[in-house]
Amino acid sequence: MVTNEHPRRERLLPVVGLVALVVVLLAVARFGMSDEPSDGPVTGPGTSPAIPSDVVDAGISEEEQRQTERHSRRRNRMLDRELAAKLRDRVQQTVDGLSAAPATFRIASFNVLGYSHTKPGGNKCCRWAGGVARMASAVQLIRGNNFHVVGFQEFEKEQYGAFLSMTGGGWQVYPGLRLGTNPVRNSIAWDTSTFELVSAHTTPIPYFHGHMVPMPYVLLKHRETGRLSWFINIHNPASVRGPAQHWRDLATSREIALMRDLQKPRAGYPLGIPTFLMGDFNEKAEAFCRVTAGANAQAANGGSSTPCRLPGNHGIDWIFGTREGVTFSNYARLSGGLISRTTDHPLIYSDVTLDGDAPWVS
Repeated sequence: MVTNEHPRRERLLPVVGLVALVVVLLAVARFGMSDEPSDGPVTGPGTSPAIPSDVVDAGISEEEQRQTERHSRRRNRMLDRELAAKLRDRVQQTVDGLSAAPATFRIASFNVLGYSHTKPGGNKCCRWAGGVARMASAVQLIRGNNFHVVGFQEFEKEQYGAFLSMTGGGWQVYPGLRLGTNPVRNSIAWDTSTFELVSAHTTPIPYFHGHMVPMPYVLLKHRETGRLSWFINIHNPASVRGPAQHWRDLATSREIALMRDLQKPRAGYPLGIPTFLMGDFNEKAEAFCRVTAGANAQAANGGSSTPCRLPGNHGIDWIFGTREGVTFSNYARLSGGLISRTTDHPLIYSDVTLDGDAPWVS
């Protein structure tokens, strides 16, 4: 006699697996409960190993290394709680057996030359138009090149206000002025028709003379596919106010640690979330070699990490992304013409495709 015993047992297996997943995730969330504050607007549980030796430089003191490790542990606790809170979305995917379609978008890093540099009395006054006028050109470049995510450096209060006015609500910016009336000067902007904000944070990074400034990172959901991505935007100090190599080294160590933390597989997200690190590093080979080796990253314009070989079309502005599930294409580094009238940096961008089994939400 033929029975349906085996098919019925096969249908039960996913349910058993799902129950086990829920039990494990709830145990992880409960085990890691902590009241320790994070460096962003969300706090949370979890633990993290010490920063690997390939992330830190010999020139960085033991105390600075310990501070970087403490930030990393706090950040992992925050991320574990935040992702555990999305358990319901993840379980729904498991039950339905769904998979996300590939996501495509265009990412850019854009140092827009701060308003204060070109106002009367600024160190670059009269060689460029004022910051608000130049923001009109920046918006023209953003629209003309069909960007979806932009990391802005030297993005000051006046430029922020002009950008929001000129884009008419079609773009969202973090942190903008959310951290107070003084501009953060580094923000991430995204086209709201393409991306939805999931969470937003800042992390302290040393700038001139080691003064800590907040650098933003956001988790965005691609609206069409539900795929998730982390985006980090940074600006490391140049040696224009005295030697800054030490502070760049420490900044890069913290940025590598952050990128490792964000892409780390964790409960409910065993494959990790694709992570992008972009900005003005004020370094060429040093930044490229350290980030690609230390953060399991690739540069949008190519090159190799072992051994370290720089891509041909490079400067001090970079876009990096994790290796798994991220494909870069059509990288461009543009200067001259309207760009040279807008800023003293090139405009860099790349197309991105997200595929594979990385996490996503419905």
